[in-house]
Amino acid sequence: MLKPVDPTVALPQAATASPPLPIDSVRNVFKVLHGCYGNLVFSKFASGDVDQSGEDRGLASAYRVWAHGLREFDAATIKSALGRCMERHPEFPPSLAQFIALCHACKPRNPWKPADRGPVLEMSEELRAQYRAQHLAAAREAAERVLESRKKLTGLDPLKQAIASAVGAAGGDEAAELLRLDRMFAPRVSA
Repeated sequence: MLKPVDPTVALPQAATASPPLPIDSVRNVFKVLHGCYGNLVFSKFASGDVDQSGEDRGLASAYRVWAHGLREFDAATIKSALGRCMERHPEFPPSLAQFIALCHACKPRNPWKPADRGPVLEMSEELRAQYRAQHLAAAREAAERVLESRKKLTGLDPLKQAIASAVGAAGGDEAAELLRLDRMFAPRVSA
């Protein structure tokens, strides 16, 4: 049997760690767990050794350990975790590690923020205008090439090209579609 934790000895804490929850808050957590699971909660932690005030030393030890373990969570997160206990642990009350995992799952998330990468380099208006002019010239040149290629197509060729482009955009084989259309619209030789 484990030796109960001495209530006069403080649990070690890191310099930046939060103080433990008040014991009354942990008692309330145990009351809710008792309401959900019945005496399984107390039988899980009770040692049978009672102190002068009539409190089971195993339960008192569990209260202090849970108060330390739940120190980083606010009341809303703990309440939310208690609400999930029955669905995640339907048969038996959760251990402290399982309850902490529930609290982490219920803890509000901080939105992602990009890392500070230092000062942002600004682009001069002159350079911006130069890049804009280059972009527009390249776009005009591409548009002219498309228009020239369309002028070369006569008869059913523009329609075939449009159908093949649609097939390609839908994930089909554009070249195979052009060949199929050429065969379909080829002049028929009578024998």
